Order: sequence, then structure tokens, then C-alpha cells
Amino acid sequence: MSGPRVRTALKVFTVLVIGIFVQTTFGNDLRVHDIAPDLMMLLAVCAGFSGGPDQGAAIGFVSGLMADLFLQSTPFGLSALAACLAGFVVGWARANLLRLRWLLVPVVAAVGTGIGASLFVVIGYIVGEEQLVDPGRRWLLVLGLVEATYAAVFSLPAMVMMDWALSGPRVAASALGPMAPVGQADLPGRRHPSVPRSRRRRRARTRVR
Repeated sequence: MSGPRVRTALKVFTVLVIGIFVQTTFGNDLRVHDIAPDLMMLLAVCAGFSGGPDQGAAIGFVSGLMADLFLQSTPFGLSALAACLAGFVVGWARANLLRLRWLLVPVVAAVGTGIGASLFVVIGYIVGEEQLVDPGRRWLLVLGLVEATYAAVFSLPAMVMMDWALSGPRVAASALGPMAPVGQADLPGRRHPSVPRSRRRRRARTRVR
């Protein structure tokens, strides 16, 4: 891996560590109807909105795994799957339907996090975690609304951190596994800024000779 890619991966990892620290130390105490904010899901959504579907899915998977380390009542990997899907969906919408506008960040964060929270419950019920739906369908609606509201409130600082983390060369998610860094697009056919300068230097040397 090149230096810029390593730095991007380290920045992403740093943001995720900050997110899980805030989640476990402060976030779990902020409860409405016994529902705490899901900051790791929010970071997955922000990764999709900033970097696209591949990066949203990859970073969402890692953020969900980190959240699963602190969950004892649900199967390990459930949060990772839900966050991965939420990050991918938001990233797909970002690539095909939306443009990166800061005014849209609270709305996208709210919708994406609400979808992710609902996926967590639905997938958990499918794999046998029936306690997740014991409160009833109305509770699922309340869960989505509360998580969406939390996400809208914390969306801007989360988006600023994730956008900073992903500012770097874009690579395929499969190139580095689940922590593939993203950032500025290396589009096919785009010339690197150093190429024209090198050509001008060679031409200048030729003329001098």
C-alpha cells in the first residue's frame, strides 16, 4: 500500500475508534424510550454518503463489527451486516440520485440510520432473535424515528470527521479488504497533475540543448 492509502486507512480507523468511544461512554446514557443513539450506524451512513456504495459497505461492516464487540444480547455480526447494508444503500443513492450537499446531510443521515436500525431488528428476527420484536410493531416505528432524530442531531460532526478521513486516493474496496480507504476519485483517463509538469520540463530541457 502506498503512503496516502495507509494514511487514509489510519484516519478512518481513528474516526471509528472515536465513534465507539463516544458510543460506549456517553451515547448509551442518552436514551429516549430506552433507545440510545447508534453512532456507529451513523458513521456507516456518512461513509456511504461521502465515499459511495463500496466504501459505505466496507466501512459500515467494520463499524458494525466494532459495535458488535460491545453487544452481548445479539449475535456477533448482526450490527456489521445491518451497517454494511445501510452504508451501501446510502452510497448507492449518493452515486445515482443525490449530490453531496451539506444541507442534505441531516436528512440523509436520518433516513439512512432509520433504515439501518430497522434492518438490525428485521434481520435479527429472521435469524431467531425474537426478543427484538417482542415490544411490537409500534416499537419498531418508534425505534426508527428516535434513531433518525439522533442521527440528524449528530450528523454534521460525524460527516465532517468521515469526510476528513476519506480525503485521499480512492481505491476499490476489495483491494484492502473491509478497511479500504477512499477519497478523491482516480477516474480512468484522468492525468495525474505531475504528468503535464514532467512533460513541460522535458520539453524545456530539449529546447535548451
